[in-house]
Amino acid sequence: MASFESRGNSVRAIVRLPGGKKVTQTFDTQAQAERWAAQVERKKELGVLKPSGNVTVGQLFEAYLDAVAVNTDSAKWNKLRIMKWILDPLAAKGVRDIVTHDINDWIARRLKDVNAATGETISPATVNRELNLMSGAFTYGVKDRQWLEVNPCHGARRPEKGRARKRPLLSPDEIRAITTATGFDRDPQLRTITARVGACFLLALETGMRSGEILRVRPLDYWREKRTLHVAAIEQGGRKGAKSGRVSLDPSRNVPLTLRAMELLDALLASMPPDQPYIVGITDAQRDANWRKALKKSGVEELTFHDTKHEAATRLAGFLDVLDLSHAIGTKDVRLLRDTYYNVDAHRSAQKLPDRLTPAAPATALQPA
Repeated sequence: MASFESRGNSVRAIVRLPGGKKVTQTFDTQAQAERWAAQVERKKELGVLKPSGNVTVGQLFEAYLDAVAVNTDSAKWNKLRIMKWILDPLAAKGVRDIVTHDINDWIARRLKDVNAATGETISPATVNRELNLMSGAFTYGVKDRQWLEVNPCHGARRPEKGRARKRPLLSPDEIRAITTATGFDRDPQLRTITARVGACFLLALETGMRSGEILRVRPLDYWREKRTLHVAAIEQGGRKGAKSGRVSLDPSRNVPLTLRAMELLDALLASMPPDQPYIVGITDAQRDANWRKALKKSGVEELTFHDTKHEAATRLAGFLDVLDLSHAIGTKDVRLLRDTYYNVDAHRSAQKLPDRLTPAAPATALQPA
C-alpha cells in the first residue's frame, strides 16, 4: 500500500516494491499524489515495475495474498495458511533459487506437523490442498509478476490421497440431537442466531446447498410457486464457477424444493432480520461458530456442515436421475457425485432387484421308463 507524507505545502507519495526498493514523487495536492500512487500500484500488480534484487518466496506469498488469495471464497483460510508459510524456512529463499527439492522438503515437514485442535498429524488431503494454494502463488509469480520462470511445485512429490471420507448417513436420533442443540425446536420463530443455524442445517439436508449458498439467498431468489430456489452465485461465498475443458460453466442454478424445504424457507423469510439483503441474515463466521457449539453440545461426532451435501445427494438419488441430481446440488463432475457425494447402499439397491435377471430354464419333461 502507498503511504503519504506532508512536506510543507506539498505531499510526497511513497510506493514500496518487493525487495525493499521505494519509488517516490512529490505533488502539490493530496489528490494528485493519490492518483499517481494508484497508477504505480497498478503497474506493480501487472509486473511492469520490477523489484530490486532477488525477491524472496515470502515476499511472493505476500504479493499473492494481497492480489489474489484474499479475493476468493477461501480468503480467511488462505490468509491463515500463507501467514504460516511466511514463518517457514522456505519463505527466506529467493524465488530465483527455489527448486522442486525445496517444495518436497516443505511437504515432508508439513506431514509431520500436528493439528493443535485434534492432536493428530496433518492429513495428506490437507497438505495437498495447501500445495494447490502454494502452486497458485508460484504461478502468479511466473505469469503475472515474471519473478521466476518455472513453478517449482510442478513435479513435486504429492502425498498419496487417502480414501474418500465415508461417514454413515445421519440417523433420525442424530438429526434430532442437532436440532435440539441449536434450539430450533424451542424457537419456531427463529429469533436467535443459533436457531437460524439449525434451520440452515435442516435446509441443507433437504437441498444439498452449501453453507455460503444458503446464507446468500435473497427473497427474490425464492420462487415459491415453482417450488424452486435460484442460486444466483453473484458474489464471494456463493456457488463457485467451474470449467469443462475450455468452456466456463454457469455457476448459477435452480434448486428443486421439497415441501419441508419450503416450510423452512417460509419460516426464515417470515423472521428475516430488518435491513438485511439475505433471508437468513447471519454471517459466515456466525454460522460457523454457532454450528460448532451446537454440534459439540449434541454429542454427534465426526460431522461437518458440508457433510449435509453428501446426505442430501444420497437421499435425492432415490428420486432424481443422475443429470437432474448433478444440477440440483451443483456438482457438474459426475465422478465427484459418484465417489464423494453419494453414499451407496447395496442393501437398499438389493431391495429394488427382481427375483432373477436371467429367464428361468424351461422345465424338462419326464421321460417314461
